[in-house]
Amino acid sequence: MEDLIMKIINIEERAQEIIKDAKEADKNLEADVAKETQKLHKDIAHKAQIKSESIRSIENSEAEEKINVIRKNTEESIAALEKQYNDKKDEWIDRIVNNIIGE
Repeated sequence: MEDLIMKIINIEERAQEIIKDAKEADKNLEADVAKETQKLHKDIAHKAQIKSESIRSIENSEAEEKINVIRKNTEESIAALEKQYNDKKDEWIDRIVNNIIGE
């Protein structure tokens, strides 16, 4: 009978140890999950920042290209107007003078 009581006590002690270990493992699991979640959030934020910078860089390059095209077109238009002015200024002056003096 005494053996049976000792076995029950030993079983109870082992059960308490198992419960203690399980509770500790549960705490560790919660901490590990929290750490992993935080790490994932940081990784996602970092990847989003990299992607954002990449997109910004691409958009800046495209904008710069468009600006260069506009500058080139503007310079060509100004050059064409200056050429037309230089080619026809004497003719225009003569026309204006003739219109004023009535010829």
